Parts: sequence; structure tokens; C-alpha cells
Amino acid sequence: MNQGPILDSQRLRLTSIDIQADPAIIANWSNDLEIARRLRNQQPLRPLSEYEARKVLEEWLKVPEHSHRAYVFALRPQESERLVGYFHISQIMWVHGAARFDLVIGDLADWSTYAEEALQLGLNYAFDELNMFRVTVQVEEHNELSRSLYSAAQFYLEVRQRQAVFHAGRYWDRLFFGMLRPEWAMYQSQQVGVVA
Repeated sequence: MNQGPILDSQRLRLTSIDIQADPAIIANWSNDLEIARRLRNQQPLRPLSEYEARKVLEEWLKVPEHSHRAYVFALRPQESERLVGYFHISQIMWVHGAARFDLVIGDLADWSTYAEEALQLGLNYAFDELNMFRVTVQVEEHNELSRSLYSAAQFYLEVRQRQAVFHAGRYWDRLFFGMLRPEWAMYQSQQVGVVA
């Protein structure tokens, strides 16, 4: 269990989405087709305009207001307002303590700097603040960076949908990884041992 501030880590903090400034940055990130695919939610793949990115964010922000079944946060460095990524908790089923988790970091250099810490910060929020028991992430087989991040954090591969995603001229599997609260507690205790 996390004993520190829930919205801060050593180098990152969770903030609200800035609906005026962030869409332009996210639209630029959508030139990375992997990010565009995640933003477009099963629609044909293409980069988003700033207007479209704003509409996606506005839709995400409406869900907590009406149903309390999703939350989205911007990831920003402690020392600046620069947007480095976001995480989105959605499809919350309160009665089961289950949710879907999506982490996006817009730049490859930021990924190598912040990905592990961003994942830990997001999972702290999901497990410690929202009291989730299960978190699920969806990863396309060709996305080696995300696969290695979730595997290193001791997520379990639970479902493999064979050849469910068409990307770069071929079909790839869609992978669903899951983590349960006891597994998160175990991973956290191992991290404390590594740091000490």
C-alpha cells in the first residue's frame, strides 16, 4: 500500500487535463500511429487534428461527471507544466472492483524516463484511491515497449485474441494483461526492497 501522496511521485504528478493547451500536444502525438489507434477507439487509423483531440478529451471528461465510471489524468513533471502523457481509467465496475487502465506517454525519450514511474503512480491511484481489486490493460502484440513494461511490473497475460489487430500489413494478437490487488502489494514490497 502506498504511504505517500497519491497524486505525486518523485518526478511526476497527476494533474487535470488542460482542455485549452493539451489537445494540441495530443494531436501532435497522434502522428505516432500507435497513439492514434488508442485515441480513435477502433475507428480507422489516422492522426487527429487539434479539434478532434479536444473532442476525445471532452468525451473522456464527461464520463466521470455523469457515471463515475472513468477518470483521466495528465502526467506532468514535478518542475513544469509540460504534458508528458496521460493515464485513463475506464470501464469501472464498482461492484467488482475492476477497471481498464491505459497509459500513454507521448515521446520516446519521455517513455524511457517516466514510463515505470507513471505506471506505478497510476496503479497507486487505481488500487489505493479507487480501491480497485483488478486492473486490466490491453496491448497489441507488436507494441514491444508496452508489453515489456507490463511484464516487468508483473502483470499476467490473461487473454490472447489471435490475429485480432491489423497493423503494418499483417495481423497481430491483441493481449489482455491483468493485475490483482495482492499482486500489486507484492510488486510494491519488492520495489521497496530494491530501493533500500
